[in-house]
Amino acid sequence: MSNVNFTDIEKQAIVSLIIEMVNADRVITMEELIASNNINVELGINDEVFQAGLALNADYAIEVVKKMDTDRKCFVARLLVRIMDADGASESEHDLLEYIGQRIGLDKELGC
Repeated sequence: MSNVNFTDIEKQAIVSLIIEMVNADRVITMEELIASNNINVELGINDEVFQAGLALNADYAIEVVKKMDTDRKCFVARLLVRIMDADGASESEHDLLEYIGQRIGLDKELGC
């Protein structure tokens, strides 16, 4: 279990962004599904929160993450990198991570 606590809406936002990352290269692999499931377990994401996150608009999810403090934004970014690394990061996944990072206000120099 993670030592970083998130509200249900923040967990929904994380689910939404993870789904975006899994779908970024239009190839969904078993490794990505396992990594995603492991993250859900670690963060205590239940079925209700997952289903709400599944329906959450990615732009809204970005706005939710944007309101987090820097440590929690970095934590979310690291979760997305775990999804990317699960099956070898594609160019489209890198592009999506960069886009999300810019939108939520994470500068590359922060070293997240």
